[in-house]
Amino acid sequence: MISPAANMPDSRNKTFFAHLADARKTLPEAKTIVILGVYAYDEAAIYRNTRRELRGKTARIYSYYPVARQIAESVVGFIEERGHKAVQGQHIPLKFVADRIGMGAYGKNGVLQTEKYGSYVALRNVLTDVELAPDHFERISTRCDKCGRCMKACPMGALYAPYKVNPKLCINPITRRQAYIEPHIRSRIQNWIHGCDICQEVCPANKNLNVRRIDPRARFDPCHHESHRHLDGLERTPDLLALISAKQPEIIRRNTAIALGNIGKGRHEALVALKEQLDGISSGLKEYFIWAIERIEQEGLLRPESP
Repeated sequence: MISPAANMPDSRNKTFFAHLADARKTLPEAKTIVILGVYAYDEAAIYRNTRRELRGKTARIYSYYPVARQIAESVVGFIEERGHKAVQGQHIPLKFVADRIGMGAYGKNGVLQTEKYGSYVALRNVLTDVELAPDHFERISTRCDKCGRCMKACPMGALYAPYKVNPKLCINPITRRQAYIEPHIRSRIQNWIHGCDICQEVCPANKNLNVRRIDPRARFDPCHHESHRHLDGLERTPDLLALISAKQPEIIRRNTAIALGNIGKGRHEALVALKEQLDGISSGLKEYFIWAIERIEQEGLLRPESP
């Protein structure tokens, strides 16, 4: 999807997009923005029995960012071979531009919705000095007006008003940051170990989607996406008991302990695995493991014994 660079947010909009860089600082000669989207709802995106099997969840779209990047790099190569400049990345407010050109529309959860692929679309951009004729699409309408399922479903209350998201409460950034996670928040994270799809799972725009075949290129690539650097090689629903060992990044071990504390109630194997890791871990990480152990043990005491 192509948009003229002139339609990028001007100085009047920069306050709203203060957290994003000015695209022309990346490529001063930019005349066109190419927006790429990759459909991320594949066979592995259907989470079944994760609680019973002690498995964690990773947000669906993350595994397709490397695919979107690879496609964007191919576009850059095509443009450069013809003597022009091009840069790929995430230098602009991608959802804003995609909404502006009619590629999709904002949902109440702040996620871009498309007509054919729902909101499971990984976005990427290419900036170029080539002046291309922009695509023209009719603005799509969402089914959000009389719906508030996403707001009701968010266990954190992060969706505090339509189209308003509090990132300090959203499970997505909470699980990707090193910052301390308070006990009352841990209990609401469920078994999400990186990112969250809850507001998308309940969205009518994502019902009855056609499941795509898994693209063999859809592997996590921490070298090209800083916020996903801890996910190299992970499955969509990784085995939690295998993720708490010292081989894993500390942030993943922390999130795994929290997930086990939330879904491993009364499970002996979860207790054993957590206790085996207590020796030799940092005091900060140990707090999360002890919290999970105590939570599982307390719940186990309340369970009636099997006949």
